[in-house]
Amino acid sequence: MAEEGRQPSMTWLFFSPSGRIGRLPFFLSWLFWFLVSCVFLMQMLKNENEDTALALWTLALIVSGVLSTVSIAMLAIKRLHDIGYPGPLALCLFIPVLSPIVFIALCLWPGTKGDNEFGSRNNGPGR
Repeated sequence: MAEEGRQPSMTWLFFSPSGRIGRLPFFLSWLFWFLVSCVFLMQMLKNENEDTALALWTLALIVSGVLSTVSIAMLAIKRLHDIGYPGPLALCLFIPVLSPIVFIALCLWPGTKGDNEFGSRNNGPGR
């Protein structure tokens, strides 16, 4: 039976650097943050003539941008753990020229089968 504190959760998925995740959860999490940003941006464009609404939607976009940046770093660390590489390589996602290449590689590169030094299974918290 699994330990109670070791169950995957949304908080673990988006904001924890421990464990491993597969390609599909990584891509879907990126897609989630992209869609959140698109919704806020659409609301900003829709309310561009209303100062109060525009200010609130702009603030929401900024807050979601900060949250998504932190989350994307944590997702990349877990994805790198699944491949067998150390987490600090996630910084490559924040280098403009390398970012698209690293993103595509993380979406396509299969993870290691079975246990590795970062965890015993895909899509779960680490040791």
